[in-house]
Amino acid sequence: MVPSFFIALALGPHMVSSTDYKSQLNEALDELKPSTNRTAILEAVAELHHASVNVDECQGCLNRLTVGKKWAREQPGVVPEAYTTWCLEYKAGSNKSCNTNYARTTVERDVEGSNFVDLLQMIDPEGYDAALYCHYLENGSCDKPKTPDASLSYLWPPKQKKHYLAPEPGNETFNVLHISDFHIELDYTVGAEANCSAVMCCTPHSLGRGGGGALYKGHWDSFYKDAHYEDEFTYVKGAYYDVFKNKSISAPAPTFGHYRCDAPEILINSSINSVTDYAKKNNLNFEFALFTGDLIDHDEQQWMDFERTLTSEEVGFRDLKNRLGDLPVYSTLGNHDSYPYGEIAQEGYGFTNKYTWNNELMAHMWKDYGWLNASTAQYARTHYTGFAVDTKVGLRIISLNSNCYYRKNHYAFWNATNPDGFGIWSFLIEELVDAESKDQRVWIMAHIPPIVDGLPLPSKIFYEIIERFSPYTIAGIFFGHTHLDQFNILYAANDTKSAKDVINHAWISQAVTPWFNNNPSWRYYEVDKDTFSVMNAFNYYVKLNETFNNGGDEPEWLFEYSCRDGYNVTWPESSPLNASYWHKVAQEVKHSVYHRQMYENYATRFSPYVPDCSKKGECLHDYCTLTSFQVDDFDDCVSLVKK
Repeated sequence: MVPSFFIALALGPHMVSSTDYKSQLNEALDELKPSTNRTAILEAVAELHHASVNVDECQGCLNRLTVGKKWAREQPGVVPEAYTTWCLEYKAGSNKSCNTNYARTTVERDVEGSNFVDLLQMIDPEGYDAALYCHYLENGSCDKPKTPDASLSYLWPPKQKKHYLAPEPGNETFNVLHISDFHIELDYTVGAEANCSAVMCCTPHSLGRGGGGALYKGHWDSFYKDAHYEDEFTYVKGAYYDVFKNKSISAPAPTFGHYRCDAPEILINSSINSVTDYAKKNNLNFEFALFTGDLIDHDEQQWMDFERTLTSEEVGFRDLKNRLGDLPVYSTLGNHDSYPYGEIAQEGYGFTNKYTWNNELMAHMWKDYGWLNASTAQYARTHYTGFAVDTKVGLRIISLNSNCYYRKNHYAFWNATNPDGFGIWSFLIEELVDAESKDQRVWIMAHIPPIVDGLPLPSKIFYEIIERFSPYTIAGIFFGHTHLDQFNILYAANDTKSAKDVINHAWISQAVTPWFNNNPSWRYYEVDKDTFSVMNAFNYYVKLNETFNNGGDEPEWLFEYSCRDGYNVTWPESSPLNASYWHKVAQEVKHSVYHRQMYENYATRFSPYVPDCSKKGECLHDYCTLTSFQVDDFDDCVSLVKK
């Protein structure tokens, strides 16, 4: 549970009580009543076991889906306990994974059993749905099935001759801030274990390895539990806290964060303060900001509950509003910005009542903060928080909820041959057709790059849409999620990946959170006023390890590099940093260890843990990551990489 202190912290003049949202979700989750029929539960366990014996892993997974579908249709309350019992008794997973995957979801317990029941009720256990599920959600039990040959091209008009060319940039620019992946760790505790065995550390429940921090005593000195920013953004360090008295801690968590932990709120505020400080010192104005998702931390699901999720969202957006003032912040939600984790249900099947709380919360905040007007906020409320907005400068921004194609979203695995099961692609196409008819340029933003945790068919449809509306209409594509400073090029589908085949590219933003082994960072774009093409991107970061022994002083945010100059690639000064530019960079990364290392340095922001690309086995997939947009293309590329 989130301490009441954090809930009180989040609630302010722009916030609403969490009580109504919690009651709303609790009512939806209570529709799945736990079964008290022990005979039925034991019968289902026996059937699941029988379905799994004397067959290979793939057939066993498919058989269990058939069994599960029967029970989910007839007695859905049986499924969570039956599957959890089967998983534990027959050692199909660890205690943690069995409960996370199959136990019944509650507002106090972020587990996936209720979503699994919904999936079983709708899935085709003998077709593409089942094979896709067994490949991605059952540890590759089945081979990845062939992606359906589907298309949505009937939704748009033919491409006119002028649409094959991008407009030429003018001579004036404006600036846009891009910040991503806060992953605020609400229970970050100075002095807690930073070298734990869990996914994320620095919490009160992070288990240590003993030693009393002997390796760090005399080297690390930034331990100030009460450090904070005042309302006027003045830093107050507070008193030193002697963490070394606790002999159970091997690596005590410093004030501003650690590489194995998500971001304490003080680091998030430091990052936003660095943005505003830099802008003031350099007389720099931002037209608007992009936030590409993920406000919730990476702690294991057993420690997550509804209030922690909601409060993290409220605190993150509140801090952006407090520090950026009247600057519009156009946002999208990440895979962590959901409860339960990673889920969103399609309209029309009876399951969306589990997620309306989040849609309503986002619409309320984004409207209340002045980021969206009433009609756009209402659209977001009823369309998975997606929206389209025409900015004051004339650019249209389209925000998509990438959980609709996320490979850990249970609801994406039924009717999976439908190229637009959630309706987000028809929405995107409608907006692009309208913009094209008005000669208006568009930016598209979402959290997850399709090749990173996306499903194959949605990535194919997304690619098809971008190909159709590039380069004339789509001026920019922006993602987060990877926590790395990356780019992603789309090529014509002829496998050559040559300069003449480039279609467009995506910007993948670095993260504020240091998890995992990265330095915190943000960037801003210099954008052409006429075409809205990005002319340059400027990246800033903090060397987090230098905050471990700085006596608790504020972090020093530094200029890292500009994308136009950083790769030493010759490029006309008057040309935007388009897909042709990034193709040249990708070719250098492919053929030169020097440039591959340069790319990795920038990707991690010169982290102490940056991989050494001169070593065998390191940086092998960089070129595939940079030059593949569809899941199938990425998988094919990786399969050809020599180990």
